[in-house]
Amino acid sequence: MGIKRNEVEEPQWTKWDYADKTKMELFSAKRWRKTPDWNIILKQVEKTRQASQMIDIRLYPSKLFFAALDMLEANLYMIDDMFYFLTGMRMIGTKPRSEKVKNALGFWSMDKYKVLEQIEEGLIQTRVPLTECLKHEPLWDIYLKVIKIRPLSEHPLGTSPIPVLLIEEECAYAYAREHYEANHINQKALASQIANILELVGHFAYFFFCIYGDFFDFSKLLALFRQSEKCQSDYIEPWRHDFGGTRDSLIAKMEKDPKLRPWVHRYDHLSKEKSVPFQLFYDEKKITDSVNKEECYNTDNWLSILTIAAVLQEYDEQHGMSTPTATKPNLVNDEVFLTKLSIFIPNEVVAKRFVEAVSTMNDRGTLALVKRYQKRGLCLDTSKALYDLLYEAGLYTAGYSNWSAQISPKTQRS
Repeated sequence: MGIKRNEVEEPQWTKWDYADKTKMELFSAKRWRKTPDWNIILKQVEKTRQASQMIDIRLYPSKLFFAALDMLEANLYMIDDMFYFLTGMRMIGTKPRSEKVKNALGFWSMDKYKVLEQIEEGLIQTRVPLTECLKHEPLWDIYLKVIKIRPLSEHPLGTSPIPVLLIEEECAYAYAREHYEANHINQKALASQIANILELVGHFAYFFFCIYGDFFDFSKLLALFRQSEKCQSDYIEPWRHDFGGTRDSLIAKMEKDPKLRPWVHRYDHLSKEKSVPFQLFYDEKKITDSVNKEECYNTDNWLSILTIAAVLQEYDEQHGMSTPTATKPNLVNDEVFLTKLSIFIPNEVVAKRFVEAVSTMNDRGTLALVKRYQKRGLCLDTSKALYDLLYEAGLYTAGYSNWSAQISPKTQRS
């Protein structure tokens, strides 16, 4: 079963093709606001959806039914081939939430979320005729074989098949079907093909959602932003002349900028315990569609947020408030160290966040974070024992007198 695919040569991409641009840094000038033409994929998805309409239980078992399956499967492979030509990346064999996908597609394509949603929805609709067929009596045995290959937990089809009704329309189809009667049906091969089709459809649909809906880790995105020459010159440099004043005066000036104004206060008051996108764009009161899509999937908004974050980070570094220390180890995955730290910070998630944060801070920043955790009841003990643990791990470098002078003695234990 299936239409045989030919081996072809690799595409000859040029510097004008998006597939070639993905080799460049995310915020490089040549990648700025560049995306694949997603409408090309959308058109193919619509053709694939139309092809799926030929899959009809009344055509089973016949060559027409098997030909319809072959056409649907071939059209799905066409989507992956076209995706590869446009992006330089295969969906088949690639994890949708991988860093590879995020770096190649995940930021600038946010503005195209409406087209990407249409692609996702079109793919979801593509599997409906096939899953409907599997509910019926003629294909029930095949369905039982399919779920052994690929569990269909997201599409429960019931515990018993739908019987075929001998009405006039069904009888007419039965007569017509005989003209294309299949001599032999390989049930194992048929089940395998159906499972593959459902796997491809599900994987592709989730892939397109992840392109716009799966966010970068904000700290990584911010680091990429700050490393970009274009971002430094066009978005950060104009604010450097304000670094001589106080942090509050810098924030007040940013609040006067029309593009930054909506985000300055919101960003400066983010909780360290929740993700940046969740706090900026999600409404926790809503059960469904809790994200404000127009605001969230908008690169202009994100450029403003990244500008605010980068400017404040550079200001803090210049004033010695949170200068990253390259020699500090990151022990976030060190189980021995985390076990020792659990005496002071019992919550494992909070402890890992603490370690990740202090690994990029200077001593002043580490002290400020410990005091904040102490105030919020997240750190139960700030005694010399905690100092010794951090000092021996290289996460705090100053002497104990410096530590004890800054930390409130109320929670210290001898």
